[in-house]
Amino acid sequence: MEIEEQGERATDRELVQVDHWIYGVVPGVGYTTKAFSRGFDAGLYDPYLRGHYTPIRPATAQTAEMEVNLHMIHPIVSGQEILLSRISRGAPDEAGRPTFTNHTVVIPSSVIRSGRLTLTAAFHAVEKFDREAANVRGEMGLLGIPLRAKDESPLSLGAGIHRHITLPALETLATRMMAEPGGRTLLLCRNTTPDARNTTLHLIVELLGLGCGLPFFPAISDAPRASALNFFNLVIAPRGVRSDASWVLLESALGENVLPRVSGRDDVYQIISSVYKQAKDARVAR
Repeated sequence: MEIEEQGERATDRELVQVDHWIYGVVPGVGYTTKAFSRGFDAGLYDPYLRGHYTPIRPATAQTAEMEVNLHMIHPIVSGQEILLSRISRGAPDEAGRPTFTNHTVVIPSSVIRSGRLTLTAAFHAVEKFDREAANVRGEMGLLGIPLRAKDESPLSLGAGIHRHITLPALETLATRMMAEPGGRTLLLCRNTTPDARNTTLHLIVELLGLGCGLPFFPAISDAPRASALNFFNLVIAPRGVRSDASWVLLESALGENVLPRVSGRDDVYQIISSVYKQAKDARVAR
């Protein structure tokens, strides 16, 4: 990881330079690692994504006009890094069939926990690269992600989350994560767009992982195919999916808590409640 200053204009931001790699279809070869930052060994991180680099459901694959913009999060076991993956459509293969691309960045946990890097900024940098270098192959440079200025006010974690999930639903999710860390939850966000689900994922991970200090967890912003479900602890989906009994279904519009609070963790519930209180106070003040 490198941090560098970019230019001297007031609009330029300090960047964090991170490793990244792209998995997709190479004509005549098939799905493979098609590009990687110079000197980076993607094989060290492959076990975290093997079997679900592109966990697209069959219905999505068969509908060429359907938008594909999924975000995945995978913490590394060491706790020192987090993998952020954006899955989007790739160019059709030699037979004209739809393909998909996974662009993954390796983010040091220390940078995220510093409060100077938001998940939204990281994914925006990935999407910008994908637009501007769609045909990149082989070695590529590090990916630069803008950081918040050191003198900016502290990051307001979870700001706007009330538009995506109710307070009882988020408290219930937090309770489940504390009471059963390995539990799997399907968060049902009915009739939502991919962008809305991506935002929901970012806000939940930042609020629970940074604001509340809970461990980061594998998550995805849309329902993957059935064989990939169990790679995740949190799935955000616009509709129910077929899953086994290990999964709990949680409505984002839940009106009342359905689990008793975890004893001794009032701090977590207070942090979550304060975010919703601030949003309510802001609405009243208008």
